[in-house]
Amino acid sequence: MQKSKYIKLFPFLLLMSLSSGLLAQETQIVDKLNSIIKPINTLQPDSSFNDIDFLSGILMKKEIIALGEVTHGTREVYAYKERLIRYLVSNLNYKTIVFEADYNGLEKLDDYVNGKIDNTAMSPNYTSLLKWLRAFNKTKSEENKVHLYGVEIREFNSAIDHIFALYRDISQHDKDVLLKIRNTPFDKVDKEDLGKFRMVCTQLPENLQNKMLIQLIDNYYNFIGINSKLGARDRFMAENAIALKESTKDKKMIIWAHNGHVAKMSIDNTPAMGEFLEKRYGDRYYVIATDINKGYVSVRKFIAKNKPVSNWQSLYYPEVNSSRGYEYYFKQCKCKNFILDVDAAIIDNQLGSFLTQPKEMRMIGGLSIPVNKKLSIAKNFNMVVYFDETSSV
Repeated sequence: MQKSKYIKLFPFLLLMSLSSGLLAQETQIVDKLNSIIKPINTLQPDSSFNDIDFLSGILMKKEIIALGEVTHGTREVYAYKERLIRYLVSNLNYKTIVFEADYNGLEKLDDYVNGKIDNTAMSPNYTSLLKWLRAFNKTKSEENKVHLYGVEIREFNSAIDHIFALYRDISQHDKDVLLKIRNTPFDKVDKEDLGKFRMVCTQLPENLQNKMLIQLIDNYYNFIGINSKLGARDRFMAENAIALKESTKDKKMIIWAHNGHVAKMSIDNTPAMGEFLEKRYGDRYYVIATDINKGYVSVRKFIAKNKPVSNWQSLYYPEVNSSRGYEYYFKQCKCKNFILDVDAAIIDNQLGSFLTQPKEMRMIGGLSIPVNKKLSIAKNFNMVVYFDETSSV
C-alpha cells in the first residue's frame, strides 16, 4: 500500500524538485546580473556624465557605435540615446551621426545643426538633440563640427527636387521623365516609367546620393513599407554607412537605428545591416541595444492582413511573465532601469550561457506586431540599456 502511494506521489515530487531547481537557477542568474549591471540614474540628456563615464574605456577604440532602439515610439529610449550621443560627441570626439532615415531629409537637419539655416521641419522627438548639436557646433572649427546623414533614400519626390536643384542643364526629355515620376503617387509608379527613371539617374554624376536613389528604384517593390524585405534594405544601408564612414576624416561614426537593423546576426531570416558592418569592422563595430519590459509605446496598429494599418497611437504592452523572455529575468533585478555590459557578463559561465542561449526579446518596430523575436543577446549586442516601464512619444 505504501509503495503504491509512493508511486503515485513520484510525479508530483519530481515536478516539485524540477520547479525548485529552476527557481534556484533563476535566482542565481538574477543575483549574477545584479553584480554586474549599472543603474541608470537619470534620463536627463543634459545631466552629468559621471555615471556613464565608465563607457570611455570600453568605447575609446571603437569606430562605429550603433545605438539601437527596441521601438520607434518610446520616450525613455529617445531621451537616453540623446544622452549617449551627447557623451560620445563631447567626450569621445564622434562627429558623424547616421540615422535610419532619408538622406535628403537629413541634409536639411545637417544644415540646421551647422548654422546654415535657422529653421527647418523636425520631429519633436529629436528637437532637443538637434538644438544641442547646433549650440555645440557654434563653438567648433569647421573640421570639428558634427554632421548628420541619412543612410537611405526613402521616396522619390525630394530626390527628384534635389536633382532639379543641382543639375539645371538636364535635357527636356529627362525633365519630363522626372516630372512624371514626381507627379505620380509613390505606390502607383509602373515598371515602364520606373525603367525610364532609372536610365536618367544612371546618367547623373556618380555620388552616394545618386547611388542611393538607384538602390531605391531597383528595390521599389520590396524596399519599404509593410511588406519590406529587410535583407535588401539592410545590405544597402550597410553599404551606404560604409561609404559615409570612409568619407569622414576620423573614420568614426554613430548609427541611430532599430535593434533589428544594428544586430550582428539575422533576426528575420535575412542579414541585418549590423551583420555586414560586423563582418567588415569586427570588434571595431559596437552595438548598444535598448530593451523594455512593459509600458506605452507609440506604434501604428496592425488590424489584419491586407487591411490598412492605423495612424500612430499609444499602445500598452504588458510585462513579460514568461521565462522564455530575457525581460522576465531583467525585471527581477535590483535596478528598475540599468545598463548591462554583455561582453563583461558572458565571462561568467552561467551568465554566458544565459545570454547566449536564444530567448525572446522585445522587438517592436513601427507596427504593433511583432512584439518579440527569438535571438541571442550575446551574439547580437555588446551592451543592453534596459527600461522596466516606459511611456510613448
